[in-house]
Parts: sequence; C-alpha cells; structure tokens
Amino acid sequence: MVIRGYWEGHALALLINHWPSRRGKQKKSEASCLAAARLQQRIFDSLQKLDPKKYIISMGDFNDNPTNKSLTLLTKKNSYTTPFKQLFNPMQAFFKKGVGSLAYRDRWHLFDQILVDQYFLKKKAISMVKRLFLTLFFFKTSSGKYKGYPYRNKILGSKLYGFSDHFPDHILLKSN
Repeated sequence: MVIRGYWEGHALALLINHWPSRRGKQKKSEASCLAAARLQQRIFDSLQKLDPKKYIISMGDFNDNPTNKSLTLLTKKNSYTTPFKQLFNPMQAFFKKGVGSLAYRDRWHLFDQILVDQYFLKKKAISMVKRLFLTLFFFKTSSGKYKGYPYRNKILGSKLYGFSDHFPDHILLKSN
C-alpha cells in the first residue's frame, strides 16, 4: 500500500508492507520475497521520478532479516536495470546487536523494519530523531516457556495462537 500526502508542508510517501510469509521455511519464501523487493524498487523509482524532493519511508513486516537477499537488494548497490538509489535501514543497527522484533525457536529475527531513501538523511526539512522498538512489559509474555517473547493474543494450554507475535518498531521524525 502506498500513502502519499504532506506533513508540515513537505511531500511524504509511506509504503506499507507485509511480504510473503516464511511458512514452509525461508528457502521456499525467498523467491517471493525477492519479487516483493523488486516491486519495492519499482515503486521507489516511480515515486522518486515523480518528485525527487519527496520523503519516502517504507515500513512493515518484510518477513526477512536485514541480511537476507531481499533486503540487501534494497540496501546495497546492485545491478537493478534503472539507477535505483539504495535505501537506508535504520533498524540494521539493532539486528547487529542481536535485537529482534520476533522470536522463533529461541532465535530472534528482525522482520519488522523501516527503510528510508538515502536522501531522507540529507534533507533538512524533516529529520529522523530516534529509532526504537516498543518492548514494554505489556508487549511481552511475562512467564513460562515464552517469557520475554512478544505477547500473543491467545494462549490455550501450552500453545500460543494469534497474530500479535511481533514487537512494534518506530522512528520518530521532527520537522525542522
């Protein structure tokens, strides 16, 4: 989904993502996530061509870590056919420290990310103040086998069900 508008008089586009699930393992989902990344490149290209001064933010559940092929396709130089301007992932620093937005089999993953175009960092009208994950106590499972994991909305016996299995991530922006 693409939302375009203005914030404090500055053109802004938000790309909201929920990429293909890893259900069935990463190897099976990799091609679908790469296709989603290529679509993301085309959307970014179109938005940048329409208005090079527009601030662009892509956010959501990418179902891949910052180091997976789909995300590196967006954040590293690559052989994309048009001169795609690589994106900056402010969440990557968290991943390097072992912080994740969801846990699966006692391993943390950072699927929930926020990407911005490189020029976002150079523009002066809007700046990124802070990046964070909301890991407040009411977002965490408080006891048992899944203590510290993101809290799911339904627990039946020893099984966790529901869709609230990710910590929300945020960036704080300010108008200068």
